[in-house]
Amino acid sequence: MEIQGGRPPSRALLLGLVGGAIVTLVALTLVILAHAFTRSPALLLPAEALAALLAALSVGSMADGVYFSWRRYPQHRRAILFVVGITMATLIAHAYIINVPAVSSAGTVTGAPGAPFGDSKVSVTSSLVGQQLEVTVQAEAGGSAIASLSLLGNGAPLAGGAFSPLPSYASPLQPGSTAAGAWTIPSGENVTQLTVDYRYLGCYDTTDQVYGCVMDEVFYVPASQHLLAGDQCKVGAPSGTPAYCNPEHPPLTKALMAAGMAVLGEYDAAGWRLMPAVLGSFCVPLLFGTAWELSGDKKVAYVSALLLSMDVMFFSQSSIGVLDVPPVFFGLLAFFVYFKGVRWWKLDKYVIAGALLGLAGLAKETAVFAVAALATFILFFGEGTRLRRVYSILKVVLVVGLVFAAGMQAFDSSMASASFPTFVSHVGYMLSYGTSLVADKLACQPTTGYWCMFANDPGGPPILPLGWLLYYSPVAYYLVTVTVNPGNLTYVSVGYYGVTNLLMTWATFVWLPLLAYALYSEYRRREPKLEDFAEAPAGAGLSGDGRLAAFTLTLFAWSYVPYLFLFLGGRVTYPFYIIPAIPAMAMGTAFWVTRKWFPKWLAAVYLSMVFVFFLVYFPDKSFLPVWLRALIGH
Repeated sequence: MEIQGGRPPSRALLLGLVGGAIVTLVALTLVILAHAFTRSPALLLPAEALAALLAALSVGSMADGVYFSWRRYPQHRRAILFVVGITMATLIAHAYIINVPAVSSAGTVTGAPGAPFGDSKVSVTSSLVGQQLEVTVQAEAGGSAIASLSLLGNGAPLAGGAFSPLPSYASPLQPGSTAAGAWTIPSGENVTQLTVDYRYLGCYDTTDQVYGCVMDEVFYVPASQHLLAGDQCKVGAPSGTPAYCNPEHPPLTKALMAAGMAVLGEYDAAGWRLMPAVLGSFCVPLLFGTAWELSGDKKVAYVSALLLSMDVMFFSQSSIGVLDVPPVFFGLLAFFVYFKGVRWWKLDKYVIAGALLGLAGLAKETAVFAVAALATFILFFGEGTRLRRVYSILKVVLVVGLVFAAGMQAFDSSMASASFPTFVSHVGYMLSYGTSLVADKLACQPTTGYWCMFANDPGGPPILPLGWLLYYSPVAYYLVTVTVNPGNLTYVSVGYYGVTNLLMTWATFVWLPLLAYALYSEYRRREPKLEDFAEAPAGAGLSGDGRLAAFTLTLFAWSYVPYLFLFLGGRVTYPFYIIPAIPAMAMGTAFWVTRKWFPKWLAAVYLSMVFVFFLVYFPDKSFLPVWLRALIGH
């Protein structure tokens, strides 16, 4: 292809930047693992340097990749601008809320020596006899834990004393506990005012004494912290102890969160939310590429990416330190590799896709359904003879198994050998834990069983898999409301919600039969290449729409239908289990609204309504005026 406007961009530079980023990532991972085993502070500086280099190489790779594509493929510049724009917008949205709610906030109380003073977080008592000052600070019972304390006299720091115990992020002062200290005031000084500065923890569970506050962060954040520290895992260990590692799930997502903590801080919410946010953001361009490769229609790709970026549940789960989005990222990357036909060295698309799906399984075990979806697509719609398709499936499954087994065994041998001598025993534990999640009755039990279909109705109807596609009250993962006077306006200050974008969810009842009919029509029209089915290419003659229909239906079926059977078997099912199906729902809806017979003005109205729904449930709407936030009510 002829390049307009000068010399073509250098592929070598792009490959060098990408290769450098991969090498740096591997080196950073090894340093973090070494730190986990040795706990040597000397390794922190190399880790920070490698993290900075990785960030620079990653940004350079993305910038040069955009430049390379822009110059190499001028006919696709609109698509390039779209992908860059939607990805950056998603990243910025995640960055905007990555520290919301904050792990800690500042507090200050002031009073005279000898007189009690305080606020809702701490109470202070003191005595001043001669030049001897004694101060006791108590964290209010039922309130927040305190991470740090400092004492000032007449606005200046006081020397010659300290609080004991001195609260820290690693060992905060628990509610109801006290810290006391004594200071000797220099002769001639007269202290008339005392000030206690403190940090109180807002993202900390005082019951189990662990960090995390949004949804299941209280399970995965401490597990990631202990993984970073190199603590040995033990089955049954309470979450507040170093031996806790959340062994009911594979370790990769928690390792990624630990890497974020190593870079940005162990007690910083941005640290444990960094990798889920980044991987969730890059699911958007991956879905764009997958939809385009499948359908050959840019409009379908555009709308698919937009819908995924505006799904409330997918965005919320990408914004917090939980497990569900990283396996979707690796799964989408595997699908893109397969449909793009990527090869590297002697590795074909089946091997590379299998390795990526193995990583998806290491991120969360439910990725087994993504493996099943790809295998089913290859069997019924892949290229080649039936024997060749079966061989391709075996290749994918073998690589998935090898990567998963190697990753699990590496974790078990180094971090959990006492509890899991082999990865087989660990997988057995995960399966037994999953089968133990059953409810005594089919009713709403928010803390021990099903979640509630209607808010504030414990004991009422539960959210069941059929309800995932119908309606349920948005589940508040984390909610803070504020009342402002005058006017007595009440609005949500911070609110993370677990609900799919219902305008897209309800479209399932339209696109599902539409895609099924489109696929059926294609098979009726096409003429078989060979009479012998064993020799006939399964996907021969399928158009782009047919391929999109085949894969979307397959992915949705494997991402949703198994939970119907799990529910019938008595297993508790939660609405966020539908997250792996959201990319399929986005592609199916995009297929529907991009048909020639679907009015363009109506498609624009529909996408606008999807955006409004997303905005209503965006976690932090502080950029809006208070009256509008009160009017929205979420």
